[in-house]
Amino acid sequence: MNNNRRFGFAPLALLAGFMLAGCAPSNLQMGLDAERAGNYQAMLTHCRNAAEEPNPDPRALLCMGDAYMRLGDRRSAESTYLTYLERMPNDVDARMKVIDIYMDDGRHLAAQSQIEELLHYDPANYKAFFYLGEIHRLNNVCDAAVDAYHRSLDINPAYSPAIAGLEKVQREVCPPEPAPPPRPRVKKEKVFQGGGKALPEGSW
Repeated sequence: MNNNRRFGFAPLALLAGFMLAGCAPSNLQMGLDAERAGNYQAMLTHCRNAAEEPNPDPRALLCMGDAYMRLGDRRSAESTYLTYLERMPNDVDARMKVIDIYMDDGRHLAAQSQIEELLHYDPANYKAFFYLGEIHRLNNVCDAAVDAYHRSLDINPAYSPAIAGLEKVQREVCPPEPAPPPRPRVKKEKVFQGGGKALPEGSW
């Protein structure tokens, strides 16, 4: 009887163990929890562990990139974001993080390439058009900058960075409109209307 009880409780203990294991937070979840707590080194550790798991969740790479950014390691963040985008190319928010890095670093050609890729997935992204306007403005290309700012404002008329950028490019880059030619002055002929001293007889 005692043996039956012993063996009868064993499957229950195993089941409870499996249930507890199933309730344990994942590495990715622990990484996100560490981010919320402001512990970015722990965030990086947990998210790296999650990325090294078999068949990892792609979000683990995104979490790693965010951790690197929080820790000030922009080069590692860029590399990790790009690896993530190879797996999730339509993640517009992640691609914008790469664009932010390139724009801050002044790497305009790299940023423009990513902007064009982003607009392929999200053609109504007003911030992408704003960045495109900024690239053209900083490279002294008036018409393309004006067009990009207008396209940003067509999508979001209240987007103040695009409003400011448009004003700036028109003031600093675009050539001023030529002044209209002066109107020709009309020379008026004098008309004799008579009057004055009478001429003596015989002089006319």
